[in-house]
Amino acid sequence: MGLNWTIKPLRRSAWWGRGPAGLLALAALGGCAAVGSPQGGPRDKTPPRLVATSPDSAARNVKQQFIRLTFSEPVQLKELSKQLLITPQLPPDNAYSTREERNVISLIFKKPLDANTTYSFNFRRAIVDVTEGQPARYQALSFSTGATLDSGRVQGRVVDLLTGLPAKEAVVGLYRAADTTKVRRDPPYYLARTDDKGQFQLNFVRVAPYRVYAWVDKNGNGRFDDGEKIAYLPAPLLITDTTAARTLSLVRPDRLPPRRTGLEAAADANRLRFDEGLRAVRLTALAPGADTAAVRAATLLADQGRLVEVFKTPAVGDGRYLLAVTDSTGNTRRDTVNLRFPVPTSNARKALPAAATVLEGSPRAVYRQGQLRFKFLVPVRLVASKAPGTLTEDSVRTRPLRVPADAYLSPNGTQLTVVLDTKAQKFINIKLDSTALRAVTGQSLGLRRPVRLLVTDQEPTGVLLGTIQTKQPSFFLQLLNEKYEVVEQRRSPKGSYRFERLLPGKYRLRVLIDANNDGRWYPGDPDLQQPAEPVYLYPKLLEIRAGFEIEEKLSF
Repeated sequence: MGLNWTIKPLRRSAWWGRGPAGLLALAALGGCAAVGSPQGGPRDKTPPRLVATSPDSAARNVKQQFIRLTFSEPVQLKELSKQLLITPQLPPDNAYSTREERNVISLIFKKPLDANTTYSFNFRRAIVDVTEGQPARYQALSFSTGATLDSGRVQGRVVDLLTGLPAKEAVVGLYRAADTTKVRRDPPYYLARTDDKGQFQLNFVRVAPYRVYAWVDKNGNGRFDDGEKIAYLPAPLLITDTTAARTLSLVRPDRLPPRRTGLEAAADANRLRFDEGLRAVRLTALAPGADTAAVRAATLLADQGRLVEVFKTPAVGDGRYLLAVTDSTGNTRRDTVNLRFPVPTSNARKALPAAATVLEGSPRAVYRQGQLRFKFLVPVRLVASKAPGTLTEDSVRTRPLRVPADAYLSPNGTQLTVVLDTKAQKFINIKLDSTALRAVTGQSLGLRRPVRLLVTDQEPTGVLLGTIQTKQPSFFLQLLNEKYEVVEQRRSPKGSYRFERLLPGKYRLRVLIDANNDGRWYPGDPDLQQPAEPVYLYPKLLEIRAGFEIEEKLSF
């Protein structure tokens, strides 16, 4: 049975007299409902206090079709549909109306409540005073329509698995194990929301086994939708009056393949946007005799994997291509795409502009054993057997940059890293070779002028290192920044770890444990049956300072 509830407007005939007397009563109610402090008096900082309820709290054999709450001062409703939690939820054919009457708030039900059922009404922050809008303080109203009160209870926390941070306002839902209801289709039978600390509590639950879920309900529809984060237990939980507290860890299981959301065609490149970050992309020309390697070299992943750029090159032009993309959880989509590189009009036709080369950070000085990173706007390939450039020390000694000892190109061809170990006393010059570094588009990289930098003995970066104690044979050690973004990753380092050349700042350590040794970390089951593989979060926030080594022992 699908369960939900709606709010109906108050029917005048049910509660107010007809004619002028009823209109005067409504006008009086509207006049006292305006929020604001009385002029000239002190601010009211005391929240409303609940002084009476009907039925009484913990009452049994309740037959009435309404509930009434009386407070110590005039109150009104605020965001009732968002704040009010009714458990178990009312069926859709038993909607309720509301009545606000100075110090009294009432809910009136269209039909009698279910027999032999314990109900709980938690208004949370929906009832506020009429002067300052302060939420009333009170416990949820609970009572039974039968002879006994249900005694089951469950409490705990909802946290994000990858960050350990508490989930605020997450939905916690209990689905009866014997029912055919589904978390993607139906609202839960019992419902709670977490507080600012991610904590939740459900009381007066009928003793029985339940499927337990928690999710971040972004669209507010009361159901879990693909793309939202969800926590789940792999088996039903028997809820009794002694149920142990549970920690529910949110994950984002993904069962849908990546979806293309846009295609922008320009003279120099086609740009394809996707609804999620991609792990891999493969472009294949359908025309016979195409140079497969050259086509793939002209394909670039950008914007954290959400953007695929296909550059126009001698090997890539107008035509049909097979595009295969894979997301972070292994979902794959294959599509045929028609790429077009429109020719500029005669007025706009110009020589192909230079693809600028940028030195990361635009430094004026460099540590003598530091690194420099040159960024390219288009993929670049290094001509075999040629040095990417030269290093000149104090205008005295010049030598080629050796590959990979002195310089190496990133896998996607958009970054050249130069590794220094110089004995220069004052400065160095680095000159990149335009005959060795070639843009796949044929554009000039603008490498005419050398880069001149002062040499310093002051180390601008720090080091994080330590020992690892674990029985896990397969895992991923991740270095994160303050925003929990991955800075570097190591695959199963044995006995120790070391992260070098870290910019000053605050970092965290996280371990994704590959429990089944299949070479990847499992982020959760789209069918919500198998749990995600374990995650270890090092509890300390680590501050890296220039010139210092920080040592931290990991044990998991």
